[in-house]
Amino acid sequence: MLECEKGELSPQLNTEWSYAWGAPTVSGKFKVYPQDFYVEETLGFEPSGAGEFLYVFIEKIGINTDFLAKRLAQIADISANRISYAGVKDRHACTRQWFCLHLLGKPVDFSGLNDAFRSPEQVRVLKEVRHSKKLKMGGHKGNRFVLRIRELHRRESDQFLARLELVKRYGVPNYFGAQRFGINGNNLHHGLDFVGRGRQSKRRLSKTEGFWLSAIRSWFFNESLHCQVQGGQWESLYVGDIMQYWSRNEQLRVKELSNDTLLALRTGQCSPLHPLLSEGWEKGTSETRASIIRNIIEQRTDLYKGFLTFDCCREDRLTRLIPMDMAWELLESKKSETSTQEPSEDLILQFELPKGAFATTVMRELMNLEDCSQYVRTGGQEDKK
Repeated sequence: MLECEKGELSPQLNTEWSYAWGAPTVSGKFKVYPQDFYVEETLGFEPSGAGEFLYVFIEKIGINTDFLAKRLAQIADISANRISYAGVKDRHACTRQWFCLHLLGKPVDFSGLNDAFRSPEQVRVLKEVRHSKKLKMGGHKGNRFVLRIRELHRRESDQFLARLELVKRYGVPNYFGAQRFGINGNNLHHGLDFVGRGRQSKRRLSKTEGFWLSAIRSWFFNESLHCQVQGGQWESLYVGDIMQYWSRNEQLRVKELSNDTLLALRTGQCSPLHPLLSEGWEKGTSETRASIIRNIIEQRTDLYKGFLTFDCCREDRLTRLIPMDMAWELLESKKSETSTQEPSEDLILQFELPKGAFATTVMRELMNLEDCSQYVRTGGQEDKK
């Protein structure tokens, strides 16, 4: 029997989404320090070295991506709308990502960039290079993660190492992470009302309204995937599905379940795609998967009709997420001579994910995490921020 994660995002929308490998029994502390969550963005291409756009590769700790972009605009003496980046990175982490500044041959001195921040916030420029094209949102290939989970609580009966191997080989359901729904699920709460009323005018949505709309679209996807995990369809292909190959980023319609197709699926070379809601979404999947989506829509007809008034473009998302180059090491912390506590165990875990995928989606399948980013450590004490 599949178990589910307890949902706390909204009393009106189910958020108890199923686990593929059963509810985890291991627990640990996450983000005790920002460096415990390391993220490095991979572009997937090399900037040419010439052009009107300046690409700046920056390492930041404890700093919001959008805030840093505005600070870069101030230093370069350009408007904030001439700064772009491929994706938003976690504030409570050590992250490396690219920023793009639209500068026509204008030199910029970034030496004073770190002066705008206070410890423990840190920022440093690692590389500058010119390119002929703007870096757009989602214009990167993916992200590499190195995570440290401290003070693991596990028993032999937890079979934790076997669970790690399962996730490495067969992946996890590709849910949108809790970040998509906002702090305490606020994007989902506001989205229920905003999207349910339908589009009230043709004006461009504000950034916040865009978050609300995205949260509702993501909820429909997660709810459908949850049902497919329960029914076993999440990692299966059906005639009429669209599948995507990892290595060559190629999408193909499944016309028959040939041995080659099944082999690619079972060895993790390809995975099914699931349409995100839009007008005509049915054309992007098989009847098997479409019937599951229709059942969810029937339970939320008014919300679905309201969503369609926003005329979202057709998009899709993998149902299965297989971490690439996944590796791990268990470390036993050193016990001091005066300590009476048993030595604890830490997990070092690294993997790569394609753009749009969440590291927390991988981690939720492995263990229950205590997110310590809401605390600051001072004098051996942990105080709420």
